[in-house]
Formats: sequence, structure tokens, C-alpha cells
Amino acid sequence: MFSGGFGTPVSFFWEFHPALVGFIVFAIGFGITMLIRIFGEREFYLSRFWSFKIGDSIGLPVLAGFAAVVVSDSEFTGFYTEAWWHVLIISGGYVLILGLQARNLKTGFYTWEDFRNPSEMYHTFIFGVMFYLVVTVLFATAADHDPLWATVAASIGLGVWILGIAIDWSPWVDKTPGRRRK
Repeated sequence: MFSGGFGTPVSFFWEFHPALVGFIVFAIGFGITMLIRIFGEREFYLSRFWSFKIGDSIGLPVLAGFAAVVVSDSEFTGFYTEAWWHVLIISGGYVLILGLQARNLKTGFYTWEDFRNPSEMYHTFIFGVMFYLVVTVLFATAADHDPLWATVAASIGLGVWILGIAIDWSPWVDKTPGRRRK
């Protein structure tokens, strides 16, 4: 078992001020991806993925900030504090994103050219980290859920991200090749 917090090797992260936690999650997900697009690719665009547009920019930062309120002052026990669980979650995040990327390429949702963009490569890399942060904190938040208002707010943030995924997979989203939508 890792020391402190709810067993994560980054338990210190959840001790930061909740607004800072939310901002960091925003910055490493949505923020850096957009900076790479603007300064590295020299183009400002939002992808067609609503899970990125509203999930990474609003949902995950809200989830993280309010989850930090819940988990910052608690000690946890349970399977989700074990090292094997953390290895499984980080590995699972990368398996999931590679599977999604393969599916997106196979179905033509986007092209190899899209996949090779620096912002897409970064987003693929950071997905595993974000998946790890989100999944590990979800179990700790569900176990503690005090204060309840913060747990509800964190759940709303998760709901926004899930809504983005649902929109992405809906028949109403344009599925023609290419991921850029200006």
C-alpha cells in the first residue's frame, strides 16, 4: 500500500487547494492540448469530440476540484488503496485510449494524419494519466462522500464528461474523416 491519502502515489496532489486541483486538471488536459494546437500546430480548433470540448474543459476540472474537497482530509482503507489496483487503473487507461484510437482510425472517425498531430499524440499520452486520476479519486470519493455537497458537485462534473461521451457516440455527431472543426 502507498502511504497516505487513499493509497495513490500522488496523494499529495489531492491535498492542494480544490480550486488549484481543478485548474491543474484543466491545464494538463484541455489547456496544454490547446496550447500545442495554437503554438505547435499553428492553428486554433476544437475537435469534434464533445468529451474534449465540455468534458476535459469543464467536467473533469469540476470533478477533480470537488473530489479534492472530499478526499483531502481523510484516511482510506480498501482494495482501491492497494498498489496492484493503481497499476491496473493506469494500465487500463492506456489500453482504453489505444483501443479507442484504433477504433477511430478503423471507422474513419479520424485519419492517420490527425493521429500524428502533436496535440493528438499529447492527448493520447495524457489520457492515461487523467483516467488514472479520475478513476482512483472516484472510489475514494464514493467511500467517503463527506461533505455530501462536494460529492454531488464532483458527480455533476463526472456527468458532464459522460454527457460529452454520449454526444460523441450519438448518431447526431458528424462522423466524416478528419477531426478538426473550426
